[in-house]
Amino acid sequence: MPQKIILDVDTGTDDALAIMLAVKSPELELLGCTTVAGNHTVDLTTRNTLYVLETAGRPDIPVAMGATRPLTRRLTIATYFHGPEGLADVTVKPPTASAIAQAAPNYLIEMANRYPGELTLIATGPLTNLAIALLLDPHFGRKLKSLVIMGGAVQTKGNITPTAEANFYNDPEAAQVVLQSGANITLVGLDVTHETRLTWGEIAHLDGQTLDPIPHLSLEVLRFYTQPYGPTVGAHLHDPLAVGVVIWPDLVTTERMQVDIEVSSKLTRGQSVGYSKITVDQLLNKGEYDDAVAIHYEERANCEVCLEVQAAEFVKHFRERLGLL
Repeated sequence: MPQKIILDVDTGTDDALAIMLAVKSPELELLGCTTVAGNHTVDLTTRNTLYVLETAGRPDIPVAMGATRPLTRRLTIATYFHGPEGLADVTVKPPTASAIAQAAPNYLIEMANRYPGELTLIATGPLTNLAIALLLDPHFGRKLKSLVIMGGAVQTKGNITPTAEANFYNDPEAAQVVLQSGANITLVGLDVTHETRLTWGEIAHLDGQTLDPIPHLSLEVLRFYTQPYGPTVGAHLHDPLAVGVVIWPDLVTTERMQVDIEVSSKLTRGQSVGYSKITVDQLLNKGEYDDAVAIHYEERANCEVCLEVQAAEFVKHFRERLGLL
């Protein structure tokens, strides 16, 4: 049976590719999408999501609009990587469908209650909607079958600052709330997504051909998305890999870790700090100083962290599913 999934997105070039990969994968049943501000404002990420679903032949999939800004921070968008309106330089026609009236956090709670232990939530933007859902229902995360998050950089450097990945940088408070929720979390961060690259040179032969709507939109998105990296370096398939991990879990190697998010330091805002075992000094008060007289070890873990990926195999699957061969 296909896995029941919801995508929480800030569409976004790579979010658009992730949505189309989900639609084209018979292993998945896409029940709905929720949108959040991130790559662009939530009005445009919602419009883009509706447009991508309509282009993919699935305007029936409900879309719920979510948070307009991070929990406590000023919103940071990324038009350099995602285009002036978030979807490359594609001319987006007004979609025929509209977002449902229900707000995204409430929709997520309703769906988790409707399918307890069956629903996989794949989050590819800032985690604001999920954090709000947890504030409304602290048991929300535990009702999910699994929560797959594109975010973080546990053992590698960041992509928006030297220490932080963009989604966690945008709303670090939300990320910390979600990671401590008790959900069954798989973290698909830059440790693996930076390995999954697709160059324009690999798909340039499709340019000018008559293509079906999904490969046509994919090509237009990738034309823009690959430009900042140059013709041979390639664009990173961040968000599609999060969907790919659900479809083909054997493509990644994970390690159970405790991951916490830095929320107070300006220098390391949004940094994801992962560890499987921590040391705790036993301190003895010696009056003017403390003496570390012993060390204890504490085992802690809140998620599976993807650390290795069969990148070439994933890119092959991705191109096959989206008709980019």
